[in-house]
Formats: sequence, C-alpha cells, structure tokens
Amino acid sequence: PGGMWNSTYDYVRLHQPHAMFTAGDIPWRISKPDSYLATGNEVQAHLAHCLEVIAQGWQIDTYWNCHAEIGDELGSGDGITIELSLTPGNDHGIARTIVAKQVINAKGLDIPDIAPLQLSSREVTSTTPQALSKLPRDHRAIYVVGGGKTGMDTALMAAETESAGPVYMLAGKGTLFTRRDQFFPTGLRRYFNRTSNLKTTIDLVMRFDGSDADQVFEHFRTHYSISPGDRGDHFLFGIQSESESARIRAGTHAFIYDYLEDVVDTETGPELRLRHGAARPMERDAIIVNCSGYVFRNEDPEPPLLSSGGKILSITSRESFSFLSSVSSYFLSHLWFSGKIRDVPFYILDQNALMQKDRKTWQLTGSAQGLLNAILISQALPFRVFQQFGLDFDRWHPFYKRLAGLIDLQFHNKKYAQHCRHVLDQVAATHGVMCRPLSNASQ
Repeated sequence: PGGMWNSTYDYVRLHQPHAMFTAGDIPWRISKPDSYLATGNEVQAHLAHCLEVIAQGWQIDTYWNCHAEIGDELGSGDGITIELSLTPGNDHGIARTIVAKQVINAKGLDIPDIAPLQLSSREVTSTTPQALSKLPRDHRAIYVVGGGKTGMDTALMAAETESAGPVYMLAGKGTLFTRRDQFFPTGLRRYFNRTSNLKTTIDLVMRFDGSDADQVFEHFRTHYSISPGDRGDHFLFGIQSESESARIRAGTHAFIYDYLEDVVDTETGPELRLRHGAARPMERDAIIVNCSGYVFRNEDPEPPLLSSGGKILSITSRESFSFLSSVSSYFLSHLWFSGKIRDVPFYILDQNALMQKDRKTWQLTGSAQGLLNAILISQALPFRVFQQFGLDFDRWHPFYKRLAGLIDLQFHNKKYAQHCRHVLDQVAATHGVMCRPLSNASQ
C-alpha cells in the first residue's frame, strides 16, 4: 500500500502538514506537531495503517505485484458483471480471473518510473533522485534538472550535504509555490491569519474569465506565491516555506532559466547545450539529476470516468474531477455508491491536454473546476461527507474561520457556480480541450 510512496526518493517530505494527507479522515499514529512534514517512509506506513483500519469494517483481499486487465461490462441493468484478469509481476505468482459487480480503476496520476536523462557526454553521471544518495558526491558539482517540488527537494538536500560541490538548477521558466507560512501559519497567527484555501480560490477564480490567465497569474504571484529564484512562470500547486526558499537560494550556485537539451564532450570539457541555443561549460565528473516533470504527461488514451453501464469508475487525469486524484477518489466514490454520479452536472477536464497547451490557464481552470464541483456536490451529498474529508487544507484553521467561508459559499454559490461554468466553457472553446459536464460526455 502507498503506491508511488514505496519507490520515491529517500529525502522526500510532504509539503503540507501531515494530518492533511490521509484516506478519509483516518488519523495518523505518529506523535508529532501538527505542522510536521512527514517523510516518505512515514507516509507509506500511514497508508498501510489506513488499509488496516478499513479492513476492520470490510473484507479486504489484496493482490500485490499484479497487473490487472479490466474487461468489458457483460449483461445489462443490475446483472452487469466485469471480468478482471490478474497477471502476477513475477514467476512465482498465480494468474487469476475475478468476476466483479463493480470496479474502481484507481490508477490516479499513474506516476511512471523516472529514468536518468540520456546524454551524449561520457564525462558526467546522469542519475535520478532515487539513486542520488547512493552516488559518491565528494565535492562534485550537481546539476538539478527541473524546478518543481522534486527539484527543490533535491537542491536543498544537495546544498546541505557537506561533501557536495556547487549546486546548479536548470529551472526552465521557473516555478512558483504557495507560501506555507501564509496558508498554514503556526502559533497565534493560526487563529488570526486571514488567508484560507477557499478564500484564495474564490479570489483567483472570480478574477479569471477564461482568457486572461496572464493577468490573474500576476495577481497570484504578487499575493500568494514564493520562489527561491527571481523568476516563476509555472505553478503546480506546490507549497514552500520562507525558510526553505531562503535555504535553497543560499545553497544554489546559480539558477539557469532554460531547458536542457544535451551534455556533450568538447576539447575543454563537458558542455551544457540548452534549448534556446546557449552553451555553457560545466565541471568534469558532474552529476546530472533528472527532476523534470512527470505528471500530466501521459498522452495515451484513458478509459472514461464512468463506463456506459455505470459499473466501472475510473480515476485518471484525462477525464478528471480534480487535478488531485485523491480528491477525485474521495468524492467520486461517494457520488457513485450513492447512485448520484449521473445526476450531478460536475465538470470533467482533460488535465494533460490543457497543461501541455497553457500552464497558467491550466492552474486557474483547475481552481474553477474545483470550486464549481465542490458547490455542486455539497448540494447532493450529506454534510458528514465534508466533515470526514481529511484532505481539506482549511481544516488547519479554527472552525470559526472555516464557518465564515462556508457561509459566504452558501450565500453566493449561484453566482460562483455561474461564473465557473462560463470560465470552463470559455477554456474549452479557446483551447480545444475536453472540459464539460459528465452528463454531456455520457450523452
């Protein structure tokens, strides 16, 4: 249990307080301050614990290390069945066929294994974050390729390793992060801070008309974001503190705002070749760490969110309810099991296609989709579903602050919903991506 957390790099940490990363509202068993950022091993152990808790009320059979082929729906009405073919991932397992009445295909973002970059040079070492800690780093220069959360984690770890050499970050167009100190304040500020996730989402979405992403992104940059470098044209919903940002800035020798094409050997040593034509000499025996983006990159076809017979629910990024697969899983499961999934006109979005076309629009469209879908499902599901939603970042704040946001949402939900629909329809028309109500997709 834990999926990608079983194979992530050993210095990874959550970027939000650990209690807001769980299944449902299952509490953590570690004795740490609320603001503690759990390690990868602690996250994996918690998700294993979540499975144990769920198994106390349900019969759970697990088939690890298997590949599942989901067959077509056979039959009609309540008599529909689906065959699952399970193929073991090694020579010692047993292949099985399971006949199911309902299937949730929860592949989520389907995070791939990260491979070292294929480079021409024989004088440098190309590696991944997972393998970095196994390499000797005695005063060797480290080039971090990618400026997202993985890149920042890697740069911080490398910069604070005594035996490491200079650290460089190839940051592309630069990445912004939301300020953890602003959204998850500690001490007395936790009770008097005015910023909340819901309030910020409404602020950004109501400024966005579907075609002015650049202007609204600048508002986000000014009021809510942070970055160790001096540029930032991307935002992937990552979170960073003032302290982390300052430590990365102090420990990074240079931020290179371009994309790596290759490293080639020359008479004077290895040389970086960058996308926009620049070349830059680099140290012999340098380490190149592939921290480039790996989410929302899948171009392969995915199954529809809901099968024609309504018995297969698929959590993917191509017909997504939310850019967070955890949020999609929680609310779609409730809608599905309650028989209301076809009745609520929530919007689905092809995250992959929109992100490849315009990242700023992708960020703001995802916020509009999230706000609209939250409004719609709040009118369809019992309030206890939201009480048990442990992934809600606003649970960090005292109840009276959350109550104010909920009252605002209740009084203005029609205005907000109408605006969000306009934004989503405008984005679909302008960018030619799938962004529409599930009911339209089904028809």
